[in-house]
Amino acid sequence: MAPQLTGAPGSAAAAGGKPQFHHYHHHRLPPRHHHPSATSLLSKLAFWSVCSLSLLLAFLLLSPSAAPAPRAAPESPRRSLHASSPSFASWGGAAWEKKVRASARVRRARGHSVLVTGAAGFVGCHAAAALRRRGDGVLGLDNFNGYYDPALKRGRAALLARSGVYVVDGDIADAELLAKLFDVVPFTHVLHLAAQAGVRHALVDPMSYVRANVAGLVALLEAARAADPQPAIVWASSSSVYGLNSHVPFSEHDRTDRPASLYAATKKAGEEIAHVYNHIYGLSLTALRFFTVYGPWGRPDMAYFFFTRDILAGRPITVYESAGGGTHQTTISRDFTYIDDIVKGCVAALDTAGRSTGSGGKKRGPAPFRTYNLGNTSPVPVTQLVDLLEKLLKVKAVRKVVKMPRNGDVPYTHANVSLAQRELGYRPSTDLQTGLKKFVRWYLEYYHPELAEKQKHHGSSNGKGSRGRNGSSSSAR
Repeated sequence: MAPQLTGAPGSAAAAGGKPQFHHYHHHRLPPRHHHPSATSLLSKLAFWSVCSLSLLLAFLLLSPSAAPAPRAAPESPRRSLHASSPSFASWGGAAWEKKVRASARVRRARGHSVLVTGAAGFVGCHAAAALRRRGDGVLGLDNFNGYYDPALKRGRAALLARSGVYVVDGDIADAELLAKLFDVVPFTHVLHLAAQAGVRHALVDPMSYVRANVAGLVALLEAARAADPQPAIVWASSSSVYGLNSHVPFSEHDRTDRPASLYAATKKAGEEIAHVYNHIYGLSLTALRFFTVYGPWGRPDMAYFFFTRDILAGRPITVYESAGGGTHQTTISRDFTYIDDIVKGCVAALDTAGRSTGSGGKKRGPAPFRTYNLGNTSPVPVTQLVDLLEKLLKVKAVRKVVKMPRNGDVPYTHANVSLAQRELGYRPSTDLQTGLKKFVRWYLEYYHPELAEKQKHHGSSNGKGSRGRNGSSSSAR
């Protein structure tokens, strides 16, 4: 991983530390008898002036924008803006443009040239790989932020690189970078998956959601509406937009004006913003509401992922149950959807997206504006998820059942996918047990290869795997 960016040690002290204050304390002029208060006032004024100047100098020294670099020539590399990345990545120049064009080059008749944002993310990695396998041109964009382990994102990007997909290290909110990408490549489509994910993290860092999910989306739409030709855009909304909706299964026609989390609110805002760009600029826009995606190379902040980690480590796992009441069961349930099914929905949305109708930033006619649910249609209680993980890991979980806190989570999700079935041919085919088996196999091979080999050996014998928590934990670690 890239080294952490830190300020110059001692710069604040040098600008205004204790030595300056000590100097003024011992070398003040003695007070005069006829105006004692005036001298005291001047001394205090000098003291606070030094403090103010010290703080100002510290700010200027530590601020990355204190000494802006001179404007670079068109062919020289530029630095990409990162909200969370510990280092600056360069982009631009002849060699960089050559890599971008090569990655985005279409390799099949009537294929797409697709910009995939969030390409080092979970869904982005799988979608980019699927598009590349069938011969589409694919260019990735990701800022590799630290919301979860960037090493996992780098690993996904390395997989894509081996298949010929280049992932540009840059931020979706960098308007200059986006303009350059659209200038270098005439993208036919954009699959916009870059976002600040997670419901609970919004309680800790709310502004990251506004920046990525709102400002980042606007930056992308601005670049797309100014592009010639304008691309068709398919982007990831979320099932979270249904919020406190109590009508199940969730349909695209249900109300979405009562979000239960800031994450949901930013995704709902994104849907409204998308409508504006469709209406004014003629951008073809398709929103996909994902329902609890899981699978290999998944996100460590998702329950199935950290349950697996903690079960193997012998740590207790927290299982939420709702307060009850209403029509829903008290056990938390999710419409878990396997990654391959989600990718099929994304690809189908790209293939059926009508063209944008704008030119020169002006709308020339009506353009498609669509919204689809992508789920599995079979909600499963989280307790059953844990049962399946215990069976697959051959380790008994230590469960701690508590009432669900008010952290933005909802007790129940269930997708109605009839519209996606009818218009996209979307038919999810992976049940939770099958999908979790694939995830666990990947997890063990990636994080605990010795344990994976041990389980493979046990499976090839009589299937008599060890079920002791401590034994499995120690071998895994």
